[in-house]
Amino acid sequence: MDQALWQRVRCIGFDDERYIAGTACSLGSTLTASHKQFTIQNRVQRSIMQIIALISGKGGVGKTSITVNLATALAQRRKRVLLIDLDPQNAQRLHLGMDPEEIAGLVREGISPESIFDSPFGVKFIPFGRVNESELEDFERELKHYPEWVVDGIATLDLNAFDYVILDTPPGPTVFLQQALTAAQRAMIVVLADAASYATIPKMTSLVEQYTAERSDFSGTHLLINQMPTQSRLGHQVRSALFASYAEKLVPVAIHKDPRVSQALAFERPVLEYEPGCKASLDIQYLADWVLDSSS
Repeated sequence: MDQALWQRVRCIGFDDERYIAGTACSLGSTLTASHKQFTIQNRVQRSIMQIIALISGKGGVGKTSITVNLATALAQRRKRVLLIDLDPQNAQRLHLGMDPEEIAGLVREGISPESIFDSPFGVKFIPFGRVNESELEDFERELKHYPEWVVDGIATLDLNAFDYVILDTPPGPTVFLQQALTAAQRAMIVVLADAASYATIPKMTSLVEQYTAERSDFSGTHLLINQMPTQSRLGHQVRSALFASYAEKLVPVAIHKDPRVSQALAFERPVLEYEPGCKASLDIQYLADWVLDSSS
């Protein structure tokens, strides 16, 4: 097998060259790209698993915190959840008690059963991994040439082992966003109740439409307000504007601003585990119920 092709195959978690060479999963196989993509998406569609991408148009909206805590809430409901961190900040691990010296992640190990970590909170996860600038540039270059990298990686997993796979992404229009939306069956845009977040929504919804236009299994996009201030007139005005413009897309619960969320991060745990009765935790529990109801 060509060495460059072999390196690419290893990226998605296959370890047996003879298996790759003898099956249509090989990246150099006789299957066309469209047929290959259809086959993989078909496998995912037939599984019980649902893939959700959490995305945002700007940084600082608390998306990773939402991702981890939503996964924790679903796990508390006896759902089997896998988190995949597609954000180079590699911050998801900080919420899940991972050894800070651990460098492993999907950049080096790919998305495969062997790259999955267990957290103490009932959630399994694949970290992005600690990488240097050169490694990140090489990885991004690979993803640009291989838009189905995440889809193919997920297809190597036991698709009936998880009820939900939740993808965390960096803010804005990145190659990681494209990868996530190529795989996800639904997307959730996390915003703040401020003008800056409001201004990013048209661009983000346009990108979602662009990357999912040919996906018959994509069920839609929703907007989630995070860090909702309890006593901010401007915040409530922005929320009203969001409702007026995007009522059909707005998640029917907002996550209120709560200092216990950042306190929980300092203790390397989800806020649901740190302070289950705080306002943010209760909001996230409602969010998990909504996700379950809207998934059925």
